[in-house]
Amino acid sequence: MSGMGGKAGNPTTVLAHKIGERSGPAAALYDIVERTDARSLAVIGLVKNAGKTTVVNSLMAHCARRFGLTSLGLDGERTDHLTGLDKPRIAPPRGTLVATTEGSLARSQYRMKVLETLPFHTALGRVVIGEASGEGCVEVSGATTLAEVRATADRLLANGADQVLVDGAINRLGSASPRVSEALIMATGGLVADTLADTVATTVATLEMLTLPEVPEETKSLVAPELLTNVRALSVDERGHQTTLELDTVVGEGVKVAREVMRCGTQTLFIGGALTQEFVDDFTRVLPPRRTLRVVVRDATVLILPPAAVSRFLRHGVDLRVQTPLRVLAVTSNPFRLPKPYNPLLFFRAIADAVGDRAPVFDVVNGLARVPPGAENTA
Repeated sequence: MSGMGGKAGNPTTVLAHKIGERSGPAAALYDIVERTDARSLAVIGLVKNAGKTTVVNSLMAHCARRFGLTSLGLDGERTDHLTGLDKPRIAPPRGTLVATTEGSLARSQYRMKVLETLPFHTALGRVVIGEASGEGCVEVSGATTLAEVRATADRLLANGADQVLVDGAINRLGSASPRVSEALIMATGGLVADTLADTVATTVATLEMLTLPEVPEETKSLVAPELLTNVRALSVDERGHQTTLELDTVVGEGVKVAREVMRCGTQTLFIGGALTQEFVDDFTRVLPPRRTLRVVVRDATVLILPPAAVSRFLRHGVDLRVQTPLRVLAVTSNPFRLPKPYNPLLFFRAIADAVGDRAPVFDVVNGLARVPPGAENTA
């Protein structure tokens, strides 16, 4: 994992892209999205009011794609339940394919041509797929399980979408799972933390968590993939000997797993489920520091803990890897906070400097972009 500071980038780059009626720095983001081969793309916000909905609207308005749109949970509501402020509404252009629930459709009084009703039931009724009229705004709420969201995305593609946008959030990180989305955009904002320094640190730590490195093939080959679907924790020692830890879950079992790791002489520990802060805290309290150990999880979305806890885990000497890495196409910044927003350029530069060459950074409202060399060609 890279250090927290990253590379300090050059002064904010103003890019001279012109594509149709779109121009300015943010056009580079639309280029990246249009060129990616990802059929499904999650847009996740690190906090409420991170600008996620604004990014989704911007992509739909400017990309030469027929998008499908769905959500894991509820998005597009009129009022922020935390601040009481009006929120940006989701306004899909005409022809966009929208998957939402019957209840959200009725509540937002939105008219669209319904193409298909899916067999997924939610608290707001069944999930329906329709073609946007291009008039007004719609509340988007979707299926509640990852399998159902994946199936919803497949049906949007089958109905003619070129690419599916999955509207998500950091507390619903499942939308970024490789089982649902093939790439993601991460939206950060001024409300992530109380100070600018803490906001920047949390943004970078989250990005580093989401981009944890893939485990080498020689490590993957130690264990058959089907075995990992049936066990919660599996130890492999330096001789390749495997020991299945008898656990129903690793949640709350950090002490027990750490003791088993020491008893078995574990070199690589495969975790089959979620990794929580309680587990990490207990595990590192018992495990001797700087002991050589590689821990492998399915992907970064199973890390149900703050990014700072992941950083502590790594500093303890654990080599944390993923079986399937996430593809972060870009980071977007939103200077909004209460009681007063940050200066947009100051906030953007702070985020972009800290992110360095890890990912392109954009502010689609204020027309700011920082694109590392070659990033536009690696989407």
